[in-house]
Amino acid sequence: MRRESRGSNKNEVPSAAVRRELKLWMLAEFGDGISVECSFGCGAVLFYSTITKDRFPIPGRKGGRYVKGNIRPACYQCNARDGAVQAALERREARERREARNARRRELYALRNKEIADQSVRVESFA
Repeated sequence: MRRESRGSNKNEVPSAAVRRELKLWMLAEFGDGISVECSFGCGAVLFYSTITKDRFPIPGRKGGRYVKGNIRPACYQCNARDGAVQAALERREARERREARNARRRELYALRNKEIADQSVRVESFA
């Protein structure tokens, strides 16, 4: 049974058999079949029991799946740090978009208030 995506990075978790196959594939594709170095360049040598899958180039937050073309080997520390960095970048981008939107709104409100004030001055001058 597959879990439904709820807006998190845990979309379509493969079965245990598929996860084992992907680990073996990464060991063969990126290493010598027994060991592989962490893709982040930290120098950690990973084995079947220590390897984790990093979704790259399309991260899970953007819909990346656990398929052979979108995973690379990573140690646990680098993989966890990468997820935290990506989350922080996304939060910062969202905050910058929100601040820009609020600045545009403030400008529009100021223009509207200036127009209202100009209209009231014109009305008072005719009275």
